[in-house]
Amino acid sequence: MAKKAAKRKPARLNPEDRGLWDSPRALTMIADVILLVASTALGYALVIVVTRMPMLPLQAVTLTHAPAHLSTAQIEDAARRAVTGNFLTTDIDRARTVFEGLPWVRSASVRRVWPGSIEVDLEEHEAVARWWIAENTPPRMVNNHGELFTADHESSLPLFVGPDEQAQNMLEHLDVWSKALSPLQRHIEKIALTRREAWQLQLDDGSRLELGREDEKQPIAQRLARYVTTQPEVVRKSAQKIIYADLRYPNGYAIRMTGTEHQDRP
Repeated sequence: MAKKAAKRKPARLNPEDRGLWDSPRALTMIADVILLVASTALGYALVIVVTRMPMLPLQAVTLTHAPAHLSTAQIEDAARRAVTGNFLTTDIDRARTVFEGLPWVRSASVRRVWPGSIEVDLEEHEAVARWWIAENTPPRMVNNHGELFTADHESSLPLFVGPDEQAQNMLEHLDVWSKALSPLQRHIEKIALTRREAWQLQLDDGSRLELGREDEKQPIAQRLARYVTTQPEVVRKSAQKIIYADLRYPNGYAIRMTGTEHQDRP
């Protein structure tokens, strides 16, 4: 009796032996890569087309408010140099740098406003004092933040004389000492700070106050308060004008009046 032939089971292929096109996972990855490359290329092409087509033209450059120290010609010149291209291609960072290079401009904010304008917001320096003119340097002023900036002097403001790094410190002292002198109805016209950190004041009546250096035992504020308290009586008694006062003494101050010299020790 013949034996039945045994059925052979189909051979199983090792996944590693399959070809690339027989692998669903590989095909999916290839499709993803192709889709990514195509999307990137399409996006780049669209950017090129949009930026090169005469569309979205820049219609206007506007200021949020009228500057106090800049002329129309200065603004127009800056706008021509700062804004190039259309609404989309204008370099906002470059535009901001150009506007911040204008005199009296402390900072500039530039932004796009749909559909076709550039808006510029300028923060101007608020000058509170003139800065002394060193050799071969342009005129500078001090703003309300204690920062130095280049600008023509305004003669009505007090003058600061000292190291550049002391500008903010001098501004703070101007405020404190102006309030201290208010009972005398005098205004500070000049503050000088030497390299040895000695202070001098010149008032609007022409008198000069020698304050000296700050001292923990005898602070300048204490010595100045003593002078402000006693000065009216000294002037009343002598009927003369004080042109110089040296406040560096611990228990009083020396004064020089018109034609005389007198020392007062309250």
